[in-house]
Amino acid sequence: MKVSTKRLAYKLKKYKVKSQFVQGWDSPSIDPYKGRSDFQGVLLHHTAGTDSLRYICFTNPYKPVRAAHFLVARDGMVFVCSGSGAYHAGRGGPWKFPRRGKDIVIPKDRGNSHLYGIEIESLGRSRKIDGTMKGMTVDQVVSTAMLTAALLNAMKAGPGSLPVSRVIRHRDWTSRKIDVKQDLDWWHQAVGIARRHGKKPDLAKSLIRGFVKEHPRGKL
Repeated sequence: MKVSTKRLAYKLKKYKVKSQFVQGWDSPSIDPYKGRSDFQGVLLHHTAGTDSLRYICFTNPYKPVRAAHFLVARDGMVFVCSGSGAYHAGRGGPWKFPRRGKDIVIPKDRGNSHLYGIEIESLGRSRKIDGTMKGMTVDQVVSTAMLTAALLNAMKAGPGSLPVSRVIRHRDWTSRKIDVKQDLDWWHQAVGIARRHGKKPDLAKSLIRGFVKEHPRGKL
């Protein structure tokens, strides 16, 4: 679905996503696809480094194109880097999202224009949600889940949201990558909580924290 920047901003507010909009996030000049992106799912990454915002938005080799749509900082702040196009998925695929009637297929090497890319600030050396740089923080999981639920809602025309099966990891898209380390089913559970309780974001955030407390190792 083609998602306007206005619709995206509205959905982030609706789901109470803790967010900051980076200068130029809605500028046509950063979009290599000229408004033609057809978003069908979400791709999760970890940065494998620190202080990644400047690189993603301003100093990557593809500038002014952004290297991800969103960056989730250690404190859970979601930086909205691009509301349109971004280079983040790279070579990979194809990927099939099952759907009643006709499956959705993301063509080979075309994930950038069909998948929202979320980078989570982490060295990516551990799957644990333990607050260390090797792993992730609870705040990051909460914000990532709420952000993803908002995107699943934004990408669905009419009422309701797309299913959590529309969320994959970079490692699922391509064998070249190892991110993110947490199990995909684990992420689907966290995002599912946010999706089910989208009308009560504060409750959703509390329940996600409880889920992480019960499953802090990134697996069920």
